[in-house]
Amino acid sequence: MRALALLWLLLGPALAAADDYWLQADAYHPAAGTRLVVHLVVGQSFAAREEKAYERGHTERFELRLPNDVRDLLASTNDGVKPLFDDTLPAPGPFLMTMVRGSEQAGRERGWHFLKLLGHTGDETETDLHHRFTGMQYEIVLLQNPLTMHAGDEQIVQLLFETKPLASASAFALHRGADGGVTELTGLSDAHGVVRFTLTQPGVWLIRSVHTRPCKGCKDADSESFSAAYSFSVE
Repeated sequence: MRALALLWLLLGPALAAADDYWLQADAYHPAAGTRLVVHLVVGQSFAAREEKAYERGHTERFELRLPNDVRDLLASTNDGVKPLFDDTLPAPGPFLMTMVRGSEQAGRERGWHFLKLLGHTGDETETDLHHRFTGMQYEIVLLQNPLTMHAGDEQIVQLLFETKPLASASAFALHRGADGGVTELTGLSDAHGVVRFTLTQPGVWLIRSVHTRPCKGCKDADSESFSAAYSFSVE
């Protein structure tokens, strides 16, 4: 455990500085009947550097999950469009948007991105969408409903890799204030894949984690990385 902790301390800053992909909404709690606008962005320290267009060739899954429905957005989203989503939802209530971006090569590393965004339209906040397992290869699950949380509450996060809890994995919780200042919390998952964060500020938070392993049998890559990111807002 000491060796693992030392390794995390050495790698943590590098992981924090790597480019992140995440889903970002113009409003996480839009009024009922108004349009939900969601962007795919890339950047660092929760600061978007670039908005990415929808790339059908790189997207394995793109779904809108409602309390009693799952909508496949792959076929209905035009290639090259940005923002990714700009539409009204069929009914007020909580929603979960999920995306899996397929294999992308960066030097000798092959990478995947597993993205989630949770929000709600209207006043209804009770839901179990936050902790639903969606079958992603690397998945962040929230054990508390952030739609009912307030600043200062604790959010318990579970990291699942290939459906199993991932121990000794680094995770980060990031918040960017109106003045541009960034709050960054760090943690290391326990034997159950659990990390605990006290969300000290109201507003939008991003939970992220990257898991890297050797790429076995790969001719064009030495390693493969699995990057998970989950954005939501608390009062």
